[in-house]
Parts: sequence; structure tokens; C-alpha cells
Amino acid sequence: MIIDGHNHILTAGLYPGYERFIKEMTMGFFQGKGDLPIDRDPTEADWTGLEYLWEPIDPDTLIRDHPGVDKCTILAVAPSDYTRYEIRGTVDVAGVTGVEGPKTIDKGCDYIAALARKYPDKFIGMAAVNPKYRGVKAAVAELERAVTKLRLTGLKLYPMYDHYAVNDRDLAYPIFAKAQELDIPVMIHLSTTPVTDTVLMYGWPVLLDDVARAFPNLRLLVAHTGFPWVDECLILGARHRNVWMDISFFNSTMNRRQTYEFLQRARQVGCPWNRICWATDYPGFEFPERQLRPLHRHRLEPAANRRADARSGGILAPNHQGEEGPISSKV
Repeated sequence: MIIDGHNHILTAGLYPGYERFIKEMTMGFFQGKGDLPIDRDPTEADWTGLEYLWEPIDPDTLIRDHPGVDKCTILAVAPSDYTRYEIRGTVDVAGVTGVEGPKTIDKGCDYIAALARKYPDKFIGMAAVNPKYRGVKAAVAELERAVTKLRLTGLKLYPMYDHYAVNDRDLAYPIFAKAQELDIPVMIHLSTTPVTDTVLMYGWPVLLDDVARAFPNLRLLVAHTGFPWVDECLILGARHRNVWMDISFFNSTMNRRQTYEFLQRARQVGCPWNRICWATDYPGFEFPERQLRPLHRHRLEPAANRRADARSGGILAPNHQGEEGPISSKV
């Protein structure tokens, strides 16, 4: 089974702040590809053809854009209203989820849960909370509601976007304690971002070392392989048997050779390959079909031709002929 473990859906805020956020997020990537000018700041006209980036992400379009992928994890975006991007968080502006009432970021988990119910064979839904939005107690209560009432199966946190540290014992630890009690995995954005109203230090994956030691029974997943702090992320995977990582966005920056070198680096530092999960960060960067190509074509050394235990997670499951078998992002 192939699972894309990192997808965004609907919108992650209200306009105009959402469009501004997405442009900051993706500008450097598309300048590097040549789709936007790299010798100057892009004008509004330069963005023509890229409007899909901030348009509402329709669930049927998401499925259609994942040929050959069995399931997709869809992530709520945590609510906030105190950054320069104004109202940020998952909103169903197009009204495709069937959730009644005003369109608001306070219903982000409800929107994701509705889609997971509507497409049970395609979507795995994950909640999102923010302890700085309505306070820690409200965030913990929302997480419990999302899991016990809405039946979401995991949690996504966005510390650097929401301006708190993942190892903050007052803000973050109560959320981790509740997640451990609920026995759900927690994905955390620990990576850089070109979005300016964020705290770069809070994207440093080393901060998760405190959390992994404090909550040894909690399954933790570092999004984006901690890029550009990839070695630090791999060391976390080597140190802690409760830490996984996904290669979303990072795989958009690598060619086949670099993918091979990354896997060899993981081996070198002692990070098991079944700690590394395939994912895309759809729709902001390379699309799934293109990202899967290097993995399907890539041939591993004979010593590596053993199946990763999909129950523990893993991106590559080579068969005995050295070709890739199923790719999983289960955590």
C-alpha cells in the first residue's frame, strides 16, 4: 500500500492573508524551478498560472492528483489570528464538507473529520491545535474532542508558525501528554520556512529531543525531515525509537542520486529506514506522480534488499530482486 502521509486540503485561512501566506511559502521554490523570476521580486502578473496554490483544494482533485496512491493523510492547519497572515487555519470556504454554520477556523477539525468520513477508503484525517490561540486548556480539550468525538487518528502541530517552542513545558507538554493518553501519533513541523512571520529557532528539530525523552511512549513524526537540519533529524531517528520523519517537501528538492545519498546517510548515522516515511506536502511543491518516480526506479544494494516492517512505518520496502515494493507512511 502506498500512503502519502502529508497533504493539505480546503484552505489554510481566509483571504487576503491566506494568499499572502502561500506566496511567501512557495515563491523561492518556484523561482528555483524557473516558474517565477529569480532576479527580482515577482509581480502579480508573474503569478499567472500558479493561482491553484491558494485556491481551495477540492477533495476530488486531491484524489485525482494522486494516481497510484492508495490513501492520503489530510492535515488540519492549527488556528491562529495573531500573525501578519490574519485568520489562519483550515476553513471550508467552498462548502464541500457539509459542516453546517459559519465558515470559521474554529471548525478546522470538524472539516477534516467530515472529509475522512466521506472518503473512508482514501483519507486519513489528522487534527491540529494551537495552545496560543485560545489557551492550553482549550487546545487540550479540542484535541480530546477531535479524537474521541470526531474520530480523527492523529495530531499535527505547527510550533514555528504559531510562535511557540515544541519543548515548551507550559504550552506544548500538556498537549503531548493528552496525545500520549489518547495513543495517537503527533506530526510536528520542524524545518525551515520562507514564511517571514515565523520563529526560525522553533523549527530546529533538536528541540524534539526533550519531548522524545519526556514522552517515550508517544509516537512522534518530524515533518520535512527537518530540512535543512537533516542530519539532526536523522540523529533523532537513531536515538529514539519513538521518532519517525517524513520526506515531504525535502523530496521535491532531491534528484535520484541525492535520494540515494540521503538513504546512505541515514544508514551511516544509524537511523533505520523504516523510520522514514514518504509524503509530498501536496499541493505546494512537486506532485505525487513525479515524487514517486525516483523511488520506483531506484535500485538498492543487495544488502538493503529486505522488507521494511510496514507496521513500524517506512518509505521503502524492496523486494528480493531489488525493485521497490509497497511504500508506506504509517506511523
